[in-house]
Amino acid sequence: MTAEHSGMNAWRARFLVALIAAGAFLVPYGCATLIENARLQSWAGHGFSPGQTREWWRHGIRSRAAAVRWRANGFQAGEAASWETMGFVAEEAKEWKKAGFDLAGAAEWRRYAFRHDEAGEWQATGMSVGDAVAWRKQAFRPREARRWQDAGYSPMDAAERRRAGGSS
Repeated sequence: MTAEHSGMNAWRARFLVALIAAGAFLVPYGCATLIENARLQSWAGHGFSPGQTREWWRHGIRSRAAAVRWRANGFQAGEAASWETMGFVAEEAKEWKKAGFDLAGAAEWRRYAFRHDEAGEWQATGMSVGDAVAWRKQAFRPREARRWQDAGYSPMDAAERRRAGGSS
């Protein structure tokens, strides 16, 4: 073999290595781009622009169906992600917001098994969630509990008096 002929083979080998390295990057990148474009088109069919789609993805909501539900219930991506993180579904979150609760308030009341409408009734009487839990445990409704509390009774004392036939 001549030096000139073996030099050419080294050049070809370097070229092949470079070609394989470029292919190892470009093929997966191209496939990922094609897949992302197909997903963007799928979301576009439901009224999402590419920027809006990426915004939902950025906030961790990658399901188109979930994004459609949240948006239909009046939520933007960031807000929806916060509510979803706390375990709310779109329809439930909408009801809590409609009842006047922010995420923190809704999460606190729901932790003690209150529905949005119940929590609203208790909150309308000026009761905290802690007070509401204590009075509800003794089978009092919000207004009735407020009357007993205003009369100076604790939940347990009021329950005993009520069982004995007394009233506030």
